[in-house]
Amino acid sequence: MRYIRQFSAATAMAVVLAGGSAFAQSTEEQEGEAADPAPAEVQPNRIVVTASKVGDQDLQETPLAIQVFDGEDLRERNITTIGDLVSAVPGAQEGFRQSNGSRFYNLRGNVTQNGDSPIGYYLDDTPFIVTNFGIAPPVRFLDMERVEVLRGPHGTLYGQGSSGGVFIFHTRDPDLNDIEYAFEAGASHTRGADALNYGLAGAVSVPIIEDRLGIRVSGGFSRDAGYADAYFGPFDGTPDQENVNEARNDDIRVVALIRPTDNLELRAQYWRFRPRQDFTGFTASVDPVYFQNTAGQDSFSNGDFELMSLTASLELDAFTITSATSNLEGEFGINIPISPAGFFSSQFYPEMFAQEVRVNSSGEGPFHWLVGAAYQNGSGPQVNALQIPPVVDINADNDTLTENWAVFGEVSYELFDGKLIPLAGIRTYHDDRSFQDGTGSVPTEASVETWRLNLTYLPNDNLTMFVSAATGFRPGIVQSRVQVESLELAGVPASVALDPESSTNYEFGLKWRTSDDALNVGLNLYRLEYTNLQTSVTGGIDGVNGFANFGDATTQGIDLELRWRTPLEGLSLGFVGNLNDSEYDTVNEVIAANQPLLRPGARLINTISDNFRFDANYNGSISSDWDIFGNASFSHSGDRLQASGIIADPYDLVNFTLGLRSDNWEIALIGNNLFDQRGPTFVGNEGPLSGSGPTPRTIGMRVRLMSY
Repeated sequence: MRYIRQFSAATAMAVVLAGGSAFAQSTEEQEGEAADPAPAEVQPNRIVVTASKVGDQDLQETPLAIQVFDGEDLRERNITTIGDLVSAVPGAQEGFRQSNGSRFYNLRGNVTQNGDSPIGYYLDDTPFIVTNFGIAPPVRFLDMERVEVLRGPHGTLYGQGSSGGVFIFHTRDPDLNDIEYAFEAGASHTRGADALNYGLAGAVSVPIIEDRLGIRVSGGFSRDAGYADAYFGPFDGTPDQENVNEARNDDIRVVALIRPTDNLELRAQYWRFRPRQDFTGFTASVDPVYFQNTAGQDSFSNGDFELMSLTASLELDAFTITSATSNLEGEFGINIPISPAGFFSSQFYPEMFAQEVRVNSSGEGPFHWLVGAAYQNGSGPQVNALQIPPVVDINADNDTLTENWAVFGEVSYELFDGKLIPLAGIRTYHDDRSFQDGTGSVPTEASVETWRLNLTYLPNDNLTMFVSAATGFRPGIVQSRVQVESLELAGVPASVALDPESSTNYEFGLKWRTSDDALNVGLNLYRLEYTNLQTSVTGGIDGVNGFANFGDATTQGIDLELRWRTPLEGLSLGFVGNLNDSEYDTVNEVIAANQPLLRPGARLINTISDNFRFDANYNGSISSDWDIFGNASFSHSGDRLQASGIIADPYDLVNFTLGLRSDNWEIALIGNNLFDQRGPTFVGNEGPLSGSGPTPRTIGMRVRLMSY
């Protein structure tokens, strides 16, 4: 295990910052008393975000397309994974589910199944990056303070991994004065499984030196019973193995918070994730759920990641200095049997060191600024094999190496007593990347500048409007020579290293609330233009697909968010939705001739046309000792065109939570996918039923004990 490299005191310190379009999903805010908004410093229902990296900022005044989910809201809505979360984010979708520890997500039509992620994932102040394979971190939400979701390109502050958006997971800090604890146990049953799902998680925070040093430990384990059957040969109605896709997940997080002086804070964190699953999330059918042609071979999709980070923050009179250092190492991979004696195996061993230092103004006055620099050094070795005796025997071991740096900055100025605020930002990024395999090395080099312009209008405390233009980019995917050969056989010009993909986003945003904060409205209109779009393409070798740059595309749409604290005490209603229209603008003529789906005017592959979610949330008292809470949700995900030409139909999910709370105790009945929607959400080449879909109907109980 490589240890985090030391950095000098000069690089030390500071804080994260602010964002927002739309509104937070805060339970506290939903229950706030009807009153004119108080000043920001004393406003009881103020929702703070830090996505702008300039310190705490009021969500209502933050000119970004952003949502905030606080920890209580996540618990009451039974949102325990990123997969649950995306149903509550306009324009978000699960792009691909390889397993419980290897999932890909998309925002506003930005799509990936390989290459660097188009979404930036940050665990507190440090990135989670797997080079050339954009999976999301398998985080547990029990000890989550809040989650901030930024939609659209954020290439100025967050760099190359954020051309589609950013997810920022803020975990709870150690309490420096009081002991805190939280424990959770749950059990449930999934339709088709022959055993119960169960899990246990907890967190303990202990102050070691009052006001100066505290330790927090959290983590847990879960076991989800299998519900899919396996056939050694083709499906015949009599499975050879039952309930084969059992999944297990455990993690531990240890964080130390040190505050040697009132203006200096050091935060060291260790986090280990171990998601494991028998077989994968991609089945031969979703109704019934089964795998076929396994020939009795084992299949798995397992992962093991370790993340160490150190964040330092120094607050001075006029500015704040922040340093964030992290090191991620791991291994994960899949093994898929192919009848009668073949298999496909792919194992990854990523490493990524990252360092960011930034300085932002913190003094009074209308002028605000931020400058920073970032450095990353990593690799993504893969061990790949495809064997289908006696015809196919392909070994495609390779490694993707990257060393990159960036400098960035933003400035803004408050005009007319802060009612009109122009902002400008720029980031210069340079990446030296190479792809290595048994035949040699293919070096690539990219230098990119991304920028952001924003004009915000704040006529009063209850209305925020902004217009913005921002750019983002995604480094070029690197792929094996076997994939290149497969694409060329299909008539698609291809290369080992693709050109970077760039995007420009034009957006209008509006956030409005009534003076009593009972009704909140968020509206965003956007137009995203892609250049050198990186797209998955069906290859000419069975089972070997690849990626190519072959044109430009445009996606445009509308996000709408509503929250209403109804006159019925304790009842709040919410809605989020997105309509998205995307199409290819220009396509390489050779590719268009050989791939009929890829032509000007055609719909982008693997994007959804719409999604929305309704929520009804209730909190009330049934006695002096007991409170009742509940949430019912209906979510819809639109259809999706696959590279094979098959369309995955739209699907709807109905979930609920109903619970009782007394003092620190809580017990809840939970239900997910009540109408047992089977999807599929993603379709393969085997037919309209093959692919990955929602987990079948699951109903269970959850017990919690929390001191906060």
